[in-house]
Amino acid sequence: MNKPGRPRKNGQQDMRMLERITLALFAYGRARDAGEKHSVAISEAVKYVREVVPAMPISETEVKRIVAAWRSKERPICLLVTKPDPARSVVRVPRRDGRFVNARITYTASVGPRPIYPRANTAEKPGEIGTKC
Repeated sequence: MNKPGRPRKNGQQDMRMLERITLALFAYGRARDAGEKHSVAISEAVKYVREVVPAMPISETEVKRIVAAWRSKERPICLLVTKPDPARSVVRVPRRDGRFVNARITYTASVGPRPIYPRANTAEKPGEIGTKC
């Protein structure tokens, strides 16, 4: 007899989860690069995912979990998601029958050094005028 409750997945996830992770990391990174604080960037990521894929469930808590898993402060490298240059976003992909099909690249994921964002509430050091750490 099987155990009661939800069956184990052993780490497997649906493809829609990968899409949600990609969208959330892209929007979070874009907001942080624009100078937004962490909490505002989380809200912007939720708003972006809901705008792009309205049927996809997303919450601020889920975005926080995604950021904690894929942009951890404990690791020096993280997953960076960007949009490619529009001129280079169309590629030719071979099919099984030998013909080629044009495909559009919407997001590019890469592994790189974790960005370090300056704190917004950093106190100025004595003797320094107008600079923030």
